[in-house]
Amino acid sequence: MTRTSRSVAQRDPGTLLRRIGRHVPFGRDRVVLAIIRLSRSYVDHAGWIDLPPPSPAASSGRSPAGSSGGTIGAAEARTSLRGMLATMAPKERPSPPTHAVVMVRCRRGRVVWLPTDDAWLHALTDESGLYGLPVADVFLVTEHGWRCRSGTTAGQLPALAA
Repeated sequence: MTRTSRSVAQRDPGTLLRRIGRHVPFGRDRVVLAIIRLSRSYVDHAGWIDLPPPSPAASSGRSPAGSSGGTIGAAEARTSLRGMLATMAPKERPSPPTHAVVMVRCRRGRVVWLPTDDAWLHALTDESGLYGLPVADVFLVTEHGWRCRSGTTAGQLPALAA
């Protein structure tokens, strides 16, 4: 399970998700990373990775239930996240941490966590540790709404365009 920062976890996850959405538009098959200040949950830096389009097998209906393709392997996820965190993470590592990382996994399908989403979660946990950043939260956004990984919080907006 992910390490979550208490100061952010006690705040409204929907508000945090909307703040991130002001910096980076949520799009199909996109992974968004945001570096936030723990004191107020403000977004300091945000970036994204657009995943490859679905394979022909996914468009013919042979993909796992609820997925839309746009998946990459665990090693590629780690490499992608490491590259993003290298440019976004604060250069100094104060103790206790003053910043945390939030990830938003955007894809088509049901608002349930799939093994492909968990691969991103594990990569984030591993890579954020290299930069001394706690994981504040992880979100899943689909055309049906959003879900927070660390709890049962969910909502209808923001959502991907249908």
